[in-house]
Amino acid sequence: MRNISLTLIEEDLSDRLEPYLSAGISPILIVVRSFFKDEEWIDYLTYILDVEVIKGDFHKTLSRYFDVIYIGSTSGIDLFAIVLPKFGADVSDSEALKNKVESLEDDLISVFLSDVSIRRIQKQVDIFRNPFRTFVEFAVGYAFLRSADTDDIVEAVKLALGRADMRRRIKIDELSRELYHILDTGSVYTYFQPIIDVKEKKVYAHEALVRGPQGSLLRSPALLFKIAHYNGMEMDLDRIVRRKHIETFKNYVKENKNALLSINLGPFTPMFMDDIEKDLKYAGIPKENIIWEVSEKTYIDDFAAFARVIDLLVSEGYQVAVDDFGAGATTFKLIFSINTRIVKIDRSFIENVSQDSTKQMFLERLIGCLYQPDTLLFIEGIETEEEFQALLHIGYRYYQGYYMFRPAPELVDDEKVKNLLKDVEYDIPSMRFPGYFLS
Repeated sequence: MRNISLTLIEEDLSDRLEPYLSAGISPILIVVRSFFKDEEWIDYLTYILDVEVIKGDFHKTLSRYFDVIYIGSTSGIDLFAIVLPKFGADVSDSEALKNKVESLEDDLISVFLSDVSIRRIQKQVDIFRNPFRTFVEFAVGYAFLRSADTDDIVEAVKLALGRADMRRRIKIDELSRELYHILDTGSVYTYFQPIIDVKEKKVYAHEALVRGPQGSLLRSPALLFKIAHYNGMEMDLDRIVRRKHIETFKNYVKENKNALLSINLGPFTPMFMDDIEKDLKYAGIPKENIIWEVSEKTYIDDFAAFARVIDLLVSEGYQVAVDDFGAGATTFKLIFSINTRIVKIDRSFIENVSQDSTKQMFLERLIGCLYQPDTLLFIEGIETEEEFQALLHIGYRYYQGYYMFRPAPELVDDEKVKNLLKDVEYDIPSMRFPGYFLS
């Protein structure tokens, strides 16, 4: 509260507010209160998320509902603004204003939980032992500014923050109710994103991804699992999601006996291996067709026990892939400590690789470091043709990303891959590591 109050007072807004106050119009103070699981992460998170970008997106969103006079932020990613009713509309402390605030809050989900923000948080924060795992929680509050007097500003800030705290509790309750409805009805949906083999011009495997119901605030998998974690229901959601993936994939396997399905190995998955085997058998999917993706997002304190789980999966006939390789130190421990032959290289090494000679050199040497005749290196997160061409020139063969195919409910067949790659040309002898491409 003190940071917001001081900022508003020091900005000396009297001149800006006076014309409205003299006309009997009370400007509205809008506050977006951010909440953190661990306050020690605030400064670091501020650096990761680029508050100036968030402020810009906040301004765009706010402008849909109000005429903006002033926007500011604190070091803790609390955003605040002074606004007027849109087009001079008469909005008093009424249900109409509350509805506008609620609509604004819903729209801000895409600001705080945008793909860019989530990717940055996952890449930079989840790699730590005690990560800030639940992203940013936020709520919107408001209060009328009756004057530019210091006491009135402080009082308005207190009232707006109080309303934000109340909205937060209400919002969490609403999202929790939505979660329980999803769990009761099993209304989660599988989207598939293919991993393609450029040399053979075909699909190597499909990764299964989850989405909440269309139109639901829990459509986003990040928010869906966040609310499940908040309610202690991650285990239940993990089981429902996994079964949905298997159920959705089974018809494809009937026509494509060798089709591979890649599924995230959740923190509770090893507890249900007997049930998983039954589900696969019922669906007619051989265990050999399943790839379990192990990510740093799933941190296991007892690494030796975790390695034994991986060994068990492999001994039972499953395949195992190390996901997000290179996002942090743990993946290097994973790759050299567990029984796996598939490595998915993190997007952080791919972004702008065509202009970054250091990344190119690292990715070239990575092939040499990890190369074995039966080791597969997947490049994930390809978003541009330039990234694809740079990696193809090095000698990488397996790719996944928006540039190829976006996640979708329908599975991609080999004909679509051939069509995608029909104009792709490559000269194997000129590749920096042609042996890997040919293996």
